[in-house]
Amino acid sequence: MKLDFVFAGVGGQGIVVLSDIFCEAAILDGFDVTKAEIHGMAQRGGSITAFAQISEKIESPLIETGKADVIVGFEILETTRTIHMLKPNGTVIVNTKYIQPSSFTKNVKPKTPQALLDIIKTFTTNVHEVNASNIANQLGNNLTVNTILLGALSALPIMPIKRKSFENAMATKLKEKYLQINLQAFDLGRQSVQK
Repeated sequence: MKLDFVFAGVGGQGIVVLSDIFCEAAILDGFDVTKAEIHGMAQRGGSITAFAQISEKIESPLIETGKADVIVGFEILETTRTIHMLKPNGTVIVNTKYIQPSSFTKNVKPKTPQALLDIIKTFTTNVHEVNASNIANQLGNNLTVNTILLGALSALPIMPIKRKSFENAMATKLKEKYLQINLQAFDLGRQSVQK
């Protein structure tokens, strides 16, 4: 068994933290794990993609185009930008937040969030739209979007990592004063997929 995951978003959204927690949880469950990151502009707002593989034994750290089992998108546009990585009928978890790029040429208009979702859905019917930004606002902490999406990921039927391992990984990777709200966010993320 080998599973490939892509985490896509922009700087400042907690993608690296989420991928670190994910990999730690996989290690706690005895999986061999590799992780790589691609950073766009070295500032908040630049594209960031993290790749993770879990298996009994990993032979190569690379994920080939069209081979990812799951894409976790922190917002719609970045999810669309990485959708080519998804295998046929793979799974997408996408935060329904849309961050409009800061610049366009005169003759190019940005696509609407719905048009971007339509593109994503041409690659797979397994799309979980999670309004993680809204859930985080209701919790009173916008920084919990990543653990909401991690919770959604943990609830997928293909996920072999135990819930307790995710919780233990959060306890080791997050500051103690933020742990409870992140565990609550994680549970709300799980519920968003289990509906």
